[in-house]
Amino acid sequence: MPYIESTITAGKVKDITKYHTAKYKSPKRPKAENQNTTPERQAKTNERYSQKKLDLLINANFSENDLYLTLTYGNQKEEPEPKEAKKYLEKYIRKIRTLYKKMGVTLKYIAITEHKKRRIHHHLLINQIGIGINHIKKFWEHGFSKIQLYAGEPEDAERIANYFIKESGNAFNEDEKVHGLRWNSSKNLIHPLPVKKVVHASSWREIPKPPKGYYIAYVRQGFTESGYPYQHCRMIKI
Repeated sequence: MPYIESTITAGKVKDITKYHTAKYKSPKRPKAENQNTTPERQAKTNERYSQKKLDLLINANFSENDLYLTLTYGNQKEEPEPKEAKKYLEKYIRKIRTLYKKMGVTLKYIAITEHKKRRIHHHLLINQIGIGINHIKKFWEHGFSKIQLYAGEPEDAERIANYFIKESGNAFNEDEKVHGLRWNSSKNLIHPLPVKKVVHASSWREIPKPPKGYYIAYVRQGFTESGYPYQHCRMIKI
């Protein structure tokens, strides 16, 4: 019986997921016993989905030598309230956007804010256009700013995505969250979309064969929330 093959390409990464559904069941791929969906289990599922989505977004839009920023509010006694911090961050981003526009380049960014387990601070990933770092640092007037070069490898995107989601998750479900979503981003980013097809076969290879020019980073197998088997394979362009 057929299964679904979903392919997402983002930068150097190609994610291929194969899975059965209620529509395309296979006697060779029996459905697992139903698992009770608890709030904790659903929260973990949502967390994994957000990490994967952000990971692909980073891979599709950022590359080696782009910039990773950390913005803090120094040692001042009173931290800004979340709404105030949001205004400070937005003002900072507007200044960078204006600078980039003068250089004839459009700013791309992803930002998150953490303020529950430690002093409030922001993290940003922005595109580099070859200007001095000090030109960007000077716009942050509220405390310490640290700027690092982004290495641009798929494992770097995965690590930053996991960190961003973990950081934002501390306050995401709170009333005082800074952003309405897990992260805030510019509207000009490329959003990788899956290309799906129905494969008329009852099963798939345990170890997929990568297309020419790619190698397999890892293969993960298991069952979907509905209890049907799946295989997720990440391939990276050589």
